[in-house]
Amino acid sequence: MVKIEVLLVYLTSKLYQKDIENIITLSLPWSKLQDKALLLTGASGLIGTMLIDVLMIKNKKEQLNLKIYAIGRNEETAKKRFADYWGKPYFQFVSMDVNQTIQLEGKMDFIIHAASNTHPRLYASDPVGSLMTNLEGTHNLLEYGRVHGMERMLFLSSVEIYGQALRKEDVFDEMYCGYIDCNGVRACYPEGKRAGEALCNAYISQYGMDIVIPRLSRVYGPTMRLDDSKAMSQFLMNGVRNENIVLKSQGLQKFSYCYVGDVVQGLLYCLLKGECGEAYNIADIKTFMLLKDITQYIASLNEKRVVFDLPDASEKKGFSKVTVGVMDSSKLQGLGWKPFDDLKSGIKKTIEILKSL
Repeated sequence: MVKIEVLLVYLTSKLYQKDIENIITLSLPWSKLQDKALLLTGASGLIGTMLIDVLMIKNKKEQLNLKIYAIGRNEETAKKRFADYWGKPYFQFVSMDVNQTIQLEGKMDFIIHAASNTHPRLYASDPVGSLMTNLEGTHNLLEYGRVHGMERMLFLSSVEIYGQALRKEDVFDEMYCGYIDCNGVRACYPEGKRAGEALCNAYISQYGMDIVIPRLSRVYGPTMRLDDSKAMSQFLMNGVRNENIVLKSQGLQKFSYCYVGDVVQGLLYCLLKGECGEAYNIADIKTFMLLKDITQYIASLNEKRVVFDLPDASEKKGFSKVTVGVMDSSKLQGLGWKPFDDLKSGIKKTIEILKSL
């Protein structure tokens, strides 16, 4: 049984290895990374973990001579997580809080800002930190990039910037703008992302910087934190532990999701082929399911059932009131991106990988 305190080594899984192989064999202009330096914040997170695995393995196979600077706040965790790369010439971990001035010497050709509080409990317990990582942290990285001649930056934004759909049948393209209650504590995350995007566009206009904005749907996959408080993560861990699925609402919400491997390849398309100043939705284009149907599917994999349980006060403060969040990813498809997994195959694979570790 998977335990939270156990550090997972994902590369021992053949399914995870296949994910990596699918990405590194994509027909992308990988030569743009040759002899470059790339800084990644949120390195030990759900997305950063897999992105580093992809880049390090591609580095080794193709001799890209790409130097990766992995930024995080917990060196002990990172040292265990990236043990295969620790001390290697093309990997360096830097313990740093991006909300402080960036203290690095030299030029980073590419910056990917993936650090963010994405857990509902943190929205309630640390709303200031949740907002400022997307504002002050982004500002610090932009200033560092401006001073040191950065070539391109990705600012990872979110479906949450669209707010609540104005009509339940709406699908969000990159021009959509829905309703956000900016007076609630839960607004710290979507408003932080909106402000971060505005800041990126200000730097493009004022300083001529090259920035692309991927907007992520709800992301899931085996590299998630096992104590993640997001609903999908908790459902998946119920599945890993062969437990009944605990649903804390009627489950009528309808959102877009995307498996982490398809998000990582989407980021690479944005980095290597995206247009400066453009936003790109990254979302599963094959499957739309109500939350209750997702839980029923996960439960069915282990012949379990769905049970309903009211959230506690802390959880409820961090929950989104949005009930519809379906994204149109045709713009990213125009760059050549095509997801390998739909929602059902991604869920099944996530549970199988975590059970095998």
